[in-house]
Amino acid sequence: MNTTIVRIMASLAIVILLAACDKADNEPTLVSDAPNDQIQMLVIPAEQQAGEAVFSDANKALCESLTSGIRLNFQMEGITQIVVESVDKNDIAGIGNLKTANGETVIADISEGQSIITYRAPEGTTLQTGQDYIITTFPCDLYGGYRLSIYKDGKVAHYFSVHQVTEAGKYITPLDLDESELEFGDPDAPLVEEERPGLNTQTKSALVAYQKNPTEENKHALLEQMGIRYDKVVARKKAKLRELEREAKHQSLVDEMQAIVDEMVENREIRLEQQFLRLIDPRNDDDPNDAWCVLRGANGNNPYIGYAPVTNAEYKAFKPDYNYAAGQNSYPVVNITYADAVAYCEWLGTSDSQHLYRLPSEEDWILGAGHMPKDVSMNSDHVEKGLTAVDAYKQTTGACGGIDFWGNCWEWTSTQTAGGQYIVKGGAWDTSRDECRSEYSDTAYDGSKGYANVGFRVVRIDK
Repeated sequence: MNTTIVRIMASLAIVILLAACDKADNEPTLVSDAPNDQIQMLVIPAEQQAGEAVFSDANKALCESLTSGIRLNFQMEGITQIVVESVDKNDIAGIGNLKTANGETVIADISEGQSIITYRAPEGTTLQTGQDYIITTFPCDLYGGYRLSIYKDGKVAHYFSVHQVTEAGKYITPLDLDESELEFGDPDAPLVEEERPGLNTQTKSALVAYQKNPTEENKHALLEQMGIRYDKVVARKKAKLRELEREAKHQSLVDEMQAIVDEMVENREIRLEQQFLRLIDPRNDDDPNDAWCVLRGANGNNPYIGYAPVTNAEYKAFKPDYNYAAGQNSYPVVNITYADAVAYCEWLGTSDSQHLYRLPSEEDWILGAGHMPKDVSMNSDHVEKGLTAVDAYKQTTGACGGIDFWGNCWEWTSTQTAGGQYIVKGGAWDTSRDECRSEYSDTAYDGSKGYANVGFRVVRIDK
């Protein structure tokens, strides 16, 4: 945590015990028998108890000038406990060592630091509706997110806030906590990540305003709301990472989640631009039952992308001498060079006077797939002994509504590396789940060769 400056008289030697600040025997206490100018301590407990927040004048001033916190006020009944967590592991509780110099007291470091505070109602009671409650914290940068876990009637709901900082002497409130949107569930269940959360009211309003009047000002307002929504998804994934660090039995699970979080943070602006392009694309699928899905946000004249990778049966219609194993009509065609895939696209155009066909660029592919759901079922990591039919895992769809984007076989794209190889996307049955992520771009192949785990899908545009 960044060094925090707290202004008090330099000659005052104190040990501050910050408990729940709720009644006379539990409020901030001054202890003045330590030698002057000695390093002292600011203690913020990780276990706090709710109360009426009554202070003596001296201790109220002390609490307001030295500490920070989160002010909560619920209208619902039955809340017994709140747990607040810094998803970036910043210290919000522990022992702060104070050092006085030049008339100021500096929190030099924090020992026994903790990123979680548990705030409880007194035994046998619940938090009162309409009552202000303060969870006391160290001053802390919570811009990357904090989680409030709200316990009620034996269940828990998780709320995430971003873009906030707790400063000394100030108390933040959650920016957009809507009690009616809280979803309560089993407190022993692992945290489930929201992969594609629906648009909230603020984002919908900003989108409508932009669609009616697409000015730069309205675009900025829409992107701002989208950024908040995006950062909340990242905060939820960070919280899941923290949970895995505490509980996972295999380090590989932690490493996989860490890679996902790192990528989302690194590519935030790119992802937001892709989401923006999808959102403002006004097209509807003119035939939801055909083999083509609207490729929202992509360049080109009315671009669509294939519902699934090209199958053996479809490829054989183009090349009658192509052979494959019996019973595998709907398996993805593989062992196809980049040039073979391009030739197939050109062949499709010979019998269609209205459309042109091509391979997707990497960006096209990502726009069609969208972000890979964390708990998606797919043919990867050797869960199957080889390829499966393209619709074997059709319960999971990409952002465009298509299937089989992740796992089964890699897919050629037209995007080349600096070395002239072609980037493939989506992973395969024999790759790790991490390599299947939509944003994973570390695998590229020689286009002159065919591979047993590389296929392709097609993009269609109007002539």
